[in-house]
Amino acid sequence: MKPSENYRPDIDGLRAVSILLVVGYHAHPWMLPGGFVGVDVFFVISGFLITRILLTPGGISLAAFYGRRIKRIFPALIAVLLATYALGYAILLPPQFRLLGENIVASVLFASNLFQLGQASYFAPLAGENALLHLWSLGVEEQFYIFWPLALGLLARSPHRRQYILGAIALSLVAGVALARTNLEWGFYAPLPRAWELLIGGLVAEANLVRKSRSNLLGAIGLGAIASSALLFDRAMAFPGALALLPVIGAALVIASPNAAVNRVLLSSRPAVLLGLISYPLYLWHWPLLAYLGIVRHGVPNFIEIWAVVLAATVLSILTYRYIESPFRHRRNAAPALSIALALVGVIGIATILSAGFVSRFPLALQAIATVSTDDNPAFRDHCFLEAPGSSFDANCIEQGDKPLLLLWGDSSAAALYPAAADAAREASFRVGRFNAPGCAPILDAGPNASCVESNGRAIAVIKGSHPDIVVLHAMWGFDTDLNKLGSTIAALRSTGVARVVIVGPPPVWKRTLPHAIINHYRFAHELPDRLGAGVSGPAEDDLMAAFSKSAGVDYVSLRKVLCDERQQCLVRTPAGEVIVTDTIHLSPGGARLVLDAVGRDLFRQAASPSAVLH
Repeated sequence: MKPSENYRPDIDGLRAVSILLVVGYHAHPWMLPGGFVGVDVFFVISGFLITRILLTPGGISLAAFYGRRIKRIFPALIAVLLATYALGYAILLPPQFRLLGENIVASVLFASNLFQLGQASYFAPLAGENALLHLWSLGVEEQFYIFWPLALGLLARSPHRRQYILGAIALSLVAGVALARTNLEWGFYAPLPRAWELLIGGLVAEANLVRKSRSNLLGAIGLGAIASSALLFDRAMAFPGALALLPVIGAALVIASPNAAVNRVLLSSRPAVLLGLISYPLYLWHWPLLAYLGIVRHGVPNFIEIWAVVLAATVLSILTYRYIESPFRHRRNAAPALSIALALVGVIGIATILSAGFVSRFPLALQAIATVSTDDNPAFRDHCFLEAPGSSFDANCIEQGDKPLLLLWGDSSAAALYPAAADAAREASFRVGRFNAPGCAPILDAGPNASCVESNGRAIAVIKGSHPDIVVLHAMWGFDTDLNKLGSTIAALRSTGVARVVIVGPPPVWKRTLPHAIINHYRFAHELPDRLGAGVSGPAEDDLMAAFSKSAGVDYVSLRKVLCDERQQCLVRTPAGEVIVTDTIHLSPGGARLVLDAVGRDLFRQAASPSAVLH
C-alpha cells in the first residue's frame, strides 16, 4: 500500500476532537457536561486502527504486533507514572500516596479499570483526588489488545467472521445496557460491557465500510452526533449503556467517510492533526496535573490556574511526543527494555504500598495529621452501621435499661458523632441507640436508592417499639434534601409518641480533606492553624435547615455555629491538637467530643411532656 493510503490525517483530527472533549470536561464540567464521551470515541478509533493492522495483507505476527504496542504505549506511560509519583511524594498524604502506589501497580498490570471498581465512582467528587483514575481506559484498551488479535487469528479463515463480530458486539452491548440499570460501576469500568465500542471500530475495518465517495452527509452526521452527546449528556445519566451508541456510532460514521468535507477540511487541517499526534501523551498528562492542582487549591482552583495547568500539560505532551514517544517508536528491540522499565515502576508502587505511604516524608509536627483516617472511628465498624459486615437495624442497636432514651438516626455523619454522643449520654444519665446507614438521610420513603428506603423503614419500625424520649436526626443536609418528606418523617415520629425531635445541622464541608488543608497551610505559612476559611463551604445549608426546623416546630442544633465564627473561619483542630474532621465531612472522635461539649446540655434536654409535643 502507498503511505497515503495507510495514513489518514482525519483520524488524527478525530483524536484531536476526542482529547479536546476529555480535557474540556475535566477542566470545566459545566462547559462540556458530556465531554467524557471523548473516551468512547478513542475506543472506536483504537478498534478500527488495531483491526486494520491485524488484517494487513500478508499478516503480522503476534510478536511484532505486541512489540509495536509496547513501543507505542510504554514510553510516555513510564514518564507520566514517574512524574506523577514524584509530585505525589511532595503533595499527597500517606493514605493517598499509598493509594497512588496501588494505582501504579494496577496501571503497570493494565488492570486500572478493574482496580477502580473498588474505589470511588468515576463521577464522584472524591475521584478528583485519584491522579491516575484516567488510566482505567488504558486498561480497557490493553485488555482488548490481548484478546482481539487471538480472536481474529482463530477467525482468519472463517466465512462467518463478520457475523461473529456482530454477535460479539450485540452480546457486549446487551451487557452494557443491563449493567447501566443494575451495576453502573461495572458497566463503566469492566471490559465486557465496553468491548462493543472497540468492536464497532473493528467492524468498520473488517467489513471495509470506508466509503470512497465524496458524500458530506455521513461525516457531518457523525461529528454532529459526537458534539451533541458532549453537550447534552452529563454525569447524572446512566452512562455508558445505550447512551454510548450516539458518540460511538458518530465516531464510526466519521471514520467511514474519509472524503467528507468535515474530514478533508476540518479534521485533516494542520492544527487538528498536530493536536491528534500528541493526544495520547496529553491524555496521560492532563489529569494528574489537574488532580494535584485541585488538592493544592482545596478543590477550588480558579479559571486561570486550571488553564495554566492545561497549557503546561500541552507543553509536556509536545516534549513527550518529540523526545520520548517518537524516538522509541522507531528504535529496534526496544520492547524488552521498556517492559523491564515499566516493571520497575511497578516495584516502586509495591514499595509505596508496603511502607503505608511513607509517613516519614512529613515533619514530626504533621505526621499525626497526615495519618488521620476516617476508618479509625469504631462507629464505622459495628453492628448498627449498615456498611459493616453482618450489620442490621434491630433492638441490639439500643442500649437496654430504664433510663431515658436518646436515639441517633442518620447517615455516616451521624455515625461519626455517635461515640461522643454515647459518652455524653452516660454523663447525662441517658441510654443511647442509633441507626446509621451511609448516604441515607433519615427520611422515610426517600433516598438515593432502594436500600435507603428499606433501611429507614426498618429504623422506624424499631423506633415504634422502643419508645425513645428524644430522636436526633443528623445527615449531610442540603438543598437536594426532600424537606416535604422530612416533615412527614417528623410527623411519623411524633405519632409514635416521641416527645422531642432534634435536627442536628450539617457540618462544614471541606472541598478537599481537612488534613490536606492544614498541611497545605503549613507548607506556605510554616505554622499549624487553628482556623481556616479557604476551601470550606458557606452557611447556606445550615441556614436552610435552621429555617425548616423552626417551621416544623422541632429543635435545631447548628454544628456550624459551634465550629465556625462570623467571618466563616472554621476550627480545624481541637485544643488538644486533634484534627476536627478526618476527611471532607466526618467529625473525628476529638471533633465530635468538642461538639458534644458545646451542645450536649441542649441535646439531652427532655421535653416537658409527650403531650406538649403531640398536642
